Amino acid sequence: MLSANALSNIRVAVLGVTGIICLVYASLALLTGRPDPIPPWVPALFGVGSAAIIMIAFFSATRRAADMASDEGFAADNGRAHKIGYLVALFLYPAFAAPLALGWISWPVAYAAMGTLTAAAFLLPFVLFDLKGRL
Repeated sequence: MLSANALSNIRVAVLGVTGIICLVYASLALLTGRPDPIPPWVPALFGVGSAAIIMIAFFSATRRAADMASDEGFAADNGRAHKIGYLVALFLYPAFAAPLALGWISWPVAYAAMGTLTAAAFLLPFVLFDLKGRL
């Protein structure tokens, strides 16, 4: 059976990798001017894979370990990360407005970058908050 610490480590690791993949995808889209700098299914595969790994880990653990891994610290980190993700998602619209209006980037590139940046804006702060809470 997995311990609460193991569950937290699994969750942080897979969400961190997924957040980095999303950030890299968005960065490459903006740098290359292509909406598909790497296969577009890669971020989705990592997102679905992360969810599956986390669910399997939590279902294979005891109820007590799962509850301990989902304690008030997790809820606080999750809430703070949601707030940051929401604010970044809102900020992306005005941030991309001028480059789109001036023709510096195309709509497909903006759509790809904004979508993956929105995901990264939640995932990476969550991982940082969780890791900071352990130190």
